[in-house]
Amino acid sequence: MKLFGKIKLLNKIIIPVMFLFFWEMVSHIIVKKLVLLPPPSKVFYSLYEMILSGEIFVHSLDSILRVLSGFIIAGSVAIPVGLIMGWNNLVEKLLDTSVNMLRPIPATAWIPASILLFGIGNKPALFLVFIGTVWPLLLNTISGVKSIDKIYIMAAQTMGVKGKALFKKVVLPAALPEIFTGIRIGMGVAWTCVIVAELLAVRSGLGYLIMESRLLVRPDKVFAGMIMIAIIGLGLDYFTRVLMNVFLHWRKGLKVE
Repeated sequence: MKLFGKIKLLNKIIIPVMFLFFWEMVSHIIVKKLVLLPPPSKVFYSLYEMILSGEIFVHSLDSILRVLSGFIIAGSVAIPVGLIMGWNNLVEKLLDTSVNMLRPIPATAWIPASILLFGIGNKPALFLVFIGTVWPLLLNTISGVKSIDKIYIMAAQTMGVKGKALFKKVVLPAALPEIFTGIRIGMGVAWTCVIVAELLAVRSGLGYLIMESRLLVRPDKVFAGMIMIAIIGLGLDYFTRVLMNVFLHWRKGLKVE
C-alpha cells in the first residue's frame, strides 16, 4: 500500500518537477543574460522571503476572502434560481433569454462598468467574481434538475411526497452532483476573476502584488505571486473535491480524487 501511494504521488508531481528542472536549465544556459526570466531557484527564494516577512500571507488572505465572498453571493443567487428554472418551465422561458444574453459577456468586459458603478476597492472585485461564477453555477444547477430520472419523482409522489418535501428529499439530492460540478468550475473561474480585478481595482491581493512587482521590475516576485496563485487554486479545488465526496458519499463510484 505504501509503495502504491508513493507511485500515485510520483505520477502527480513528475510533470511539474520536470517543468521546473527544464525552466532552471533554460534560465542558466539558453537565456543566461535574460534577467526578466529568473530561474525557479530565485523565484522560490523570493517566495521564501515573502513567507518569512508575512507579505505573501497578507495578499493571499485578501484574495481568498474576496473569492469566497463573491462566490457565496453568486451561489446564493444562482443555485436557488437554477433549481426553480430547472423545475418550472414557465420560469425558465421567462429568464432564458436574459440569461443567454448576459452569459456570453466575459467577466473582463465588466471591469470598466464595475469601476464606474462601485469605484475602486473590494466592491468591483466582488462584483467581477460574482459575474464570472454565477453562470456555471446556474447552468449546472438547471442541468442537474432536468437530468433527474422521472421515475424517482413518480415513485416519491406515489408514496405521498409532494411540494417542498419532494423538492428537499428528491430534487435537490439528485441534482447535487451537477451542482457540485458547477461549484468546482465556478471556483476556478472565481480565482481567475479576482486576480484580474486586483490588477486594476484594489491595492492588495496577489493580483496587486504581481502588478506592483512588475512596475518595480521584480520578475522573481511576479513569478512567486503566480506560483502562490497556483498553490491556492489547487488547494481550493481540493477543498471542493473533499466537499463533493462528503455530500455525495451515497453515490457509488462518484468519489473524486
